[in-house]
Amino acid sequence: MYQNHQTGSHEKVHFQQQTVESSRLSQQDSNVDELLKKVEQLLLEDAPDRALQLIAKSKIKSDWLKNATAVCQMRLGNYQVAIDIYRSILLTNGVFLRSDAPTVFKCNFAVALLLNKNIQGFDSALAAVRGADHPAISRLKTTVKDWKQKLTIWQKIQLVCGTHPNVPIELSFPPGDLH
Repeated sequence: MYQNHQTGSHEKVHFQQQTVESSRLSQQDSNVDELLKKVEQLLLEDAPDRALQLIAKSKIKSDWLKNATAVCQMRLGNYQVAIDIYRSILLTNGVFLRSDAPTVFKCNFAVALLLNKNIQGFDSALAAVRGADHPAISRLKTTVKDWKQKLTIWQKIQLVCGTHPNVPIELSFPPGDLH
């Protein structure tokens, strides 16, 4: 009888701990959402540097804020920094994209690779979101298709051989999405 009572008490304490933990996580999610709204507004105002400062001041640890940080870095032209951030949150065993990662992270990683002139990496990252539904996917495919159509035959051969032709890829949209 005593053991059952003790087990019941233990389960009650465990349940209370889970409730407190859930409440804390819910509050953190709320803080992240609030911060992302502010970051989004700053990005709309073309102020990625101020958005980075806001994220750094928050001291909140979240993959969503890492994504926002990488988006800011892309908009500042720091593509390799963005790539490194995405590698830290997306890659497993150093080479495979996490299947459970949000599609927007994978799309943003693809954009950073594209802007860093890594077409093969871009193609691989974009292949990882095949079948997923996100507006960035069609924008990216259209951008690359339009870019490839502008290449000369020699530049296309260069691309097939794995060398990036010295032709800039111009996005018709700001790089990176928060959601």
